[in-house]
This record gives sequence, C-alpha cells and structure tokens, in this order.
Amino acid sequence: MDVEGYISDKPTLMREIQEYLSSYKEDLPKIPNLSISVDSVSCDTQDDLRKIALHYIESVLYGQNHVCMEALLQKHQLPGYTNVCIPLLHRWKEGYHIDPLVILSHPEDVERICKTHIKKAPVFEKLLHSSIISTTDNEDWQEQRGIMNMAFIPKLSLQKVFPISRKRAEACVKIIKEMTEDYTKSLNMSDFFLHETMAQLQLSMFGFSEEFQEKTNKRLRNAFSGVNTEYLEEFVEDSLQEVKKATGPLHKLFGDPDLNKNIGNMLIYAFAGHDTTGHTLTWLLYELCKHPHHKVRLFKEIDTYWRNHSEPTYDTFTELPFMTQCITETLRLWPALANGTYRELEHDETIRGHDGTDVTVPKGTYCQIPNWMRHRSSELWGSDANVFNPDRTFQDSEIWNYEGFNTYTVSSERFSPFTYGPRNCIGKNFSQMEMRLILLYLLKHYDFQMTPKQKATIYNPQYKGLNGFTMGPGSIHMEDRGELYGMEMSVMRRNAKM
Repeated sequence: MDVEGYISDKPTLMREIQEYLSSYKEDLPKIPNLSISVDSVSCDTQDDLRKIALHYIESVLYGQNHVCMEALLQKHQLPGYTNVCIPLLHRWKEGYHIDPLVILSHPEDVERICKTHIKKAPVFEKLLHSSIISTTDNEDWQEQRGIMNMAFIPKLSLQKVFPISRKRAEACVKIIKEMTEDYTKSLNMSDFFLHETMAQLQLSMFGFSEEFQEKTNKRLRNAFSGVNTEYLEEFVEDSLQEVKKATGPLHKLFGDPDLNKNIGNMLIYAFAGHDTTGHTLTWLLYELCKHPHHKVRLFKEIDTYWRNHSEPTYDTFTELPFMTQCITETLRLWPALANGTYRELEHDETIRGHDGTDVTVPKGTYCQIPNWMRHRSSELWGSDANVFNPDRTFQDSEIWNYEGFNTYTVSSERFSPFTYGPRNCIGKNFSQMEMRLILLYLLKHYDFQMTPKQKATIYNPQYKGLNGFTMGPGSIHMEDRGELYGMEMSVMRRNAKM
C-alpha cells in the first residue's frame, strides 16, 4: 500500500494495484497454519491469495480493514484473537512489493512482540521520513524518544500546560453557543472535538499563538482528510517558523539538522496529537446518547465535582471514577488506533497458529498488531464485547493512574489503546488530561442528543467507523456535503444544580 493513497486519488491507485496483481507471475507468500483464504482456512491456490490481497488492500484504502479482518475470521469461525497471515501489496520502499503480513491478535503474542521487537515496519517512512513514529532505525528512535520524553514528563510539562488546557476547555462553552447560534442549529461534534483538540495541542504543547492556531486549524484537518492536501507543505513551512518563537514543551524539539525529520515530526504531532483524542471524545458522546442512563450518571458525578471545586485541578481527577470508566470503555470499544502498530521482527519468533500449535515466523517478517479484534473479542471480554458498558470490570493496569502528575500507560494482554512497550504513544497522558477537562466543562453546561438522521446509525450494524490513520465516525453527510468524519448532535442547555 502507498500511504499517500489515504489522502490522494484512491480509485486510480486501486486500478494500478489490480493491474499489478493481475500481471504478478510469482507465487504469493503464505505461512502454513497462519495464512487464510477466501474459501478455506488453508490456502491452496494462488487465486485465493490474490483475492485476499486485493480485498484487503481495498479495505485499507477505504477505511474498512478492521471490518474486513473481523468478517474473515468470523467466516472461518476463528476467534477474534487469532493470528493470521495475508499477502500484503505495498509501496513502503521503491516500487511495489508483496510480502507476508502477519496480523497478530493472540494476547500473549502481541504484548511480547511489541515489547521485544522495537523496530518499526516502514509503513509511514515515505510520508513521514525518519520521524519518531516512522523511523526504522532503533538507535535513531531511541535518540528521538529520549529528547522528546522531556516534553511529556507529567511533573514538568503537563503541570506547566495544565492552566492553558483548562482555559481552552472552558472556552469551549462559549464556542458551542456561538456555533449553534444560541442552540438553534445542530453541530457536527466530530468536527468540533477535532478542532478543539487541535487547538489545545497548538496552544499548550507547542505554545503557538491564538492567531496561528485559528489560521491553520481547519485547513490542516481538511488536508489530512483529502481536501487540499497541498496545504500540508505550507503548514509545515509556517509551523517550523512559528515554533522558533513559541514557548510550549514541544517548541525545542525541531532543531534537528535533518529537515525531513523535522517535517515528519511536525506532521505526526500535528495530526496524531489531536486526532486520536478528538475521535475518542466523539465516540464517547455517541455512546452516552445511545445509553442515556449512563449519561445521567456522568452528569451527576460532574455536578458533584463542580459543587466541590471552583475549577478543575489535575489531582482532583481521582473524584471522577465513572468518567474514567466511560473513557476506558470508549478506548476499548472504539480504539482510535484500530490498526494498532507495525513491527519488523528482529529475530525468529514462535507464535500461535490457527490450531493452537506453535508456528515459527522468520526474522524480517512484517507484523501488524491491531486493536480492533482483541478489544471486541467475546472470548476476552464476554458476550457483551460489542456493547458499551462502563461498568465492565477492568484490570488495575487498564485504568489510568492519574494520581498527581505521574506517567502511566493503560494496557494488558487484551487491551492496548496506546500500544505496548517502549514505542507506546508518547502523548498518552496529555490526551487523558485533555479529555477530562473538555468533558468537565461541556457536560457541566450542556446536554447532547443525536439528530434523527444520526440516531439511525444506532441500529445500523455496518456503522463501525472509518479507519484511516485513525478511526473516527464516518459522516452521515459524506455524499451530500463531502464531509469525511461527522457526528451530528443537537445541543441543549443544562440546568445543573450546583
């Protein structure tokens, strides 16, 4: 797959892929007891493998690969945590290549391999060069991570930016009033949350000016959605100049003599630094509207919080246990990183095959560790795995430890919203802080209801998100208004008793 195809001409790229596969003369790769075909668990024909390769790459390009793999496992009556292998067509290097891709979902295997195989597969190198998320050089990654860790140390950076984030979260109350024209118009909450998380990132972590944030926010998000992709180059040029006079924790991280590395890191921070959080908030609001009794419980907890505090502080997040359960359950059910992470095996590995026996996978094999199937596996979570249930029993390691300005990665063998090991999400604690601040202010003042057209998605079993770089809700107006993501809501004032 050409990653640029996410934000370019997908039909043209798909035709090119079909032609290449049709003319490919060599045998497509497979691994016994891991490979899956369209018609049988054991791949017997090259035609079967071609069908899989084509179907999977098409599903990737159109944001449905999580659904594709889920359906394939169900077809063959395999558990959601089964390891599988498919032939992957990609352009990670120069020209097209077809390599075996092992999609790891067995809980023990995914955690071990994420923690012991640090080398990234070259998924995003063409787009993001040797940025911290895309570099395949372990030493380069370690050097970048060591520098960037300083910007995310909770007791230093989060404590410093907390007042800025709190101020912007409070401003959301007025912004919604203006955008809905005094609550007379519905609001695309996906667009709103993506805008506000981008604003928080630019204002607090980068220390950019309000003027710069307002000038770039919407245009940058549109560029990543495929609208005016040329703006990405302009944004990078402007932001690398802006960062020289900024004061946020991230402003010192772009002095590398390698300009391409600076470009890649600016793009990944600007995108992933807000996109995952914005989508999580949108899915959470969606589920609260689907389950109003949970929304009422959260309202009560928030009202109690505000009776006890004039403004939020980091240490008082411990008084929001139900909010934490709601966020955790959303991260499980709607993982923003549905695709998880990619690794290249640094030595031979033994993993579980279809029948439970061990399979040796050779050094150099590309592996994907997705979240979607494990997070929704009934074998791992119970018969209600596809239901939003914040009262679900989570392990201690799966709940964010927010006591003081400490760093913590929520994870277990079955749950990895920020991935595992040393290459986990560097901004995870900022995201957790940001979500709670925005929810505290919004749900203090407002109630939300889905519009009739949006409400119909509750009963649509195909409504399972749009999975690009991250996974968000596909817009119900995609065809008529050209929106990629969307969550249409009516906004009402709350009369909370403080």
